[in-house]
Amino acid sequence: MLLVLMACTSDAVRKKSDGESSASINARLGLAYMQQGDYEAALEKLQRALEQDPDQATAHHYIAELYRQLDSPQEAENHYKVALKLTPKDHSLQNNYGVFLCDQKDYVAAEQSFLMAVQTAPVTVARYEFYENLAQCLMRKPDRAKAEKYFRVVLEANPRMPVTLYQMARLSFDEGKYLRARAFFQRFVEVSTHTAETLWLGVRIERELGGIKAAGEYARLLKVNFPLADETVTLMESEQ
Repeated sequence: MLLVLMACTSDAVRKKSDGESSASINARLGLAYMQQGDYEAALEKLQRALEQDPDQATAHHYIAELYRQLDSPQEAENHYKVALKLTPKDHSLQNNYGVFLCDQKDYVAAEQSFLMAVQTAPVTVARYEFYENLAQCLMRKPDRAKAEKYFRVVLEANPRMPVTLYQMARLSFDEGKYLRARAFFQRFVEVSTHTAETLWLGVRIERELGGIKAAGEYARLLKVNFPLADETVTLMESEQ
C-alpha cells in the first residue's frame, strides 16, 4: 500500500540560518534517518524535535510513522492524533493515518481518513492515489463492491495505474467475468512487471478462457522467475 510522506533527504535539511527552527531541522533529520532504516537515530532526532517544540506537527507525524514501523500502535496513534489536531488539513497526514487505521482493521475510520485526504489535497496532488489506497484497504475488509467503485475512480483519473489494473483483473476473475479479467490483466501487463502473484492470475484467467498458449507462457515465466514461490507450488500441483 502506497505510503505518502513529505519528501526529505539529508541534503534537504536546511541550516538554521535559513530561518528554520531547531525542532523543524531535527524533524527533517529524523525522517531522513527513518528513510535510511536507522530507526534509533530517527527516534532520537524526533524526540529531540518534540522536546524543542511540543507543537511541531511534522515531528508528531514522522514519529507516528516511526512507531508504526516499529509495531508500536498505541504510541503511533497518540502522535497521529496530536498531529491531526494541529494540522487537520494535511492530506499526507490524513492518508498515512488511513494506512495506520487500515492496519489496525478500523476500516470505517480508515475510509473517513482517506476521503479526508482527498478533500484536503490541492489540485496539484494526484488525489486518485488516495482512492487507490482506500480501495486496497477495503479489499482487506473485505468490501469488494465498494473497493471496485473506488478502483474505477482511480482508472478514470489515470488508466495506467498497475495496482488498480491488477486488482480489477483479480476482482473480475473472482466474479467469473473472465473476458473482463483478461482485458484488465492485459492492460496491467502493458504498464508493469510481473510478480508470482500476477503470473498465477494470468495462468488462471487464460485457462478459463481456453488460452492454452498464453497460459503456458505465464506458467513458464512463473516457474523460471519464481521457482520457490507459493504460487509456483500451487501451479505445479495443478498440473499433476
